[in-house]
Amino acid sequence: MAELILRMADGTRIAVPASLDSITTYVILEQERWFEKETAFLAGFLKSGMTAIDIGANLGVYSLPMARLVAPGEVFAYEPASEPRGLLAQAKELNEAPNLHIVPVALSDRAREGTLVLGASSELNTLEGTGPGEKVQISPLDAEQEARAWRSVDFMKIDAEGEEERILAGATGFFAQHAPLVMFEVKAGAKTNDNLPLAFRALGFCIYRLLGGAPVLVPVGTGEALDAYELNLFAARPERAAALARQGFLVETVPAWKPDDSARTKATAFLKAQPFAPIFAALPDGGDVKDPAYRDALAAYAIWRAGDLPLPERVAALNFACDALTVLCQKQASLSRLSTLARITWEAGRRGIAVNALRLMADILQRGNGQIMEPFWPANPRFDTVAPGANVVEWFVLGALEQLELTSTFSSRFGGSGVDLGWLAGQKHVSIEIERRCILQRALAGEKIQVPVRLRQPAPDHINAEIWRDGQVPNTVKG
Repeated sequence: MAELILRMADGTRIAVPASLDSITTYVILEQERWFEKETAFLAGFLKSGMTAIDIGANLGVYSLPMARLVAPGEVFAYEPASEPRGLLAQAKELNEAPNLHIVPVALSDRAREGTLVLGASSELNTLEGTGPGEKVQISPLDAEQEARAWRSVDFMKIDAEGEEERILAGATGFFAQHAPLVMFEVKAGAKTNDNLPLAFRALGFCIYRLLGGAPVLVPVGTGEALDAYELNLFAARPERAAALARQGFLVETVPAWKPDDSARTKATAFLKAQPFAPIFAALPDGGDVKDPAYRDALAAYAIWRAGDLPLPERVAALNFACDALTVLCQKQASLSRLSTLARITWEAGRRGIAVNALRLMADILQRGNGQIMEPFWPANPRFDTVAPGANVVEWFVLGALEQLELTSTFSSRFGGSGVDLGWLAGQKHVSIEIERRCILQRALAGEKIQVPVRLRQPAPDHINAEIWRDGQVPNTVKG
């Protein structure tokens, strides 16, 4: 089996199949990290000496970074499929990670032998269904606890393609002894597992989700509708939640909040202090915000961004900003308000609303009948520090279209955003990831693509340049 050795943005080396049919291969070439927001949270939460369990480790996008973060603590990576397990073992050696223990076992509710049905890509392997597969050993987590005598477990990831509830059924003894923070897959494809949060609640856990723009967990109420893009949730018992709250990683309850004059004053000063703020001087009213509802939404967002205030208050302000601006844009949408809505809702983890706002912006811009009449936050957070230059409209448009491409799907491997990537990749303000997406989409479709000059040159945001330069990316040729 041919493989590629890629680097991820955190410095981890990962061994992946040399095929764009592999989801992991495509995504790491495209984004230089895994596409799930939770990887950034774990980079802050995990500490030296912790013990972590990765159920459904696959090629190691979680296990490998975790082993580095917790060393000399230990990571136990459960991966029953032989092909990804072999690549994970190779990457373990590349990363010099003796604390990573790779276990060739599938977890479920009881010990037995079973068949792992192999998916089109190894991320989709499952114990359910029919089709080509391989025989695997299956064990309950309680048996693993007895065999390994874990004294404490700090974190557990469960991504087992439909096996999650049975894993919990085989872990009653484990959870009687341990209270880790658990990250679990709640949505696979179009299917949401509504029973899984209830199963965790029955074990004494509370349920949380991760914000989109900060490493903060916020509570999910029983029966609360999830954002369409929410793939994973977190479960924590009260004692673990309290510890995370003290560390600034979690909000246990969100208080009531509304803006006052102090918040409005803070918002004005905060927005005017941004590098892009001078462009507002040419707007009507010299950049002052007159509409009270829009002004309050901006005030709430400024409180969220204020690092000197208690985290529960900041999260409450972020929720207020999302709610107020969503209602306002339903009544009186504009390019400025939609841009701000896309930015704020993305940070709050309301990605579906953000994508809808970006699509509305793209439609208005395509029709050519929109005007920028009020101050705004760039839809794309990267553009906070990208100088607008003389052509402010171009800067505004490119930021919105790049953000639409980056957020409408988890990867261009899963479909298109509707944005012309060939055109967008040639614009001066856009990130190099856009060019990688453009080439990868064409290569996945079977075209033979010459690698552009930009992709042959290393950069802080392009760390696999030698792979591109040497023509190792499937269906590409050296420039």
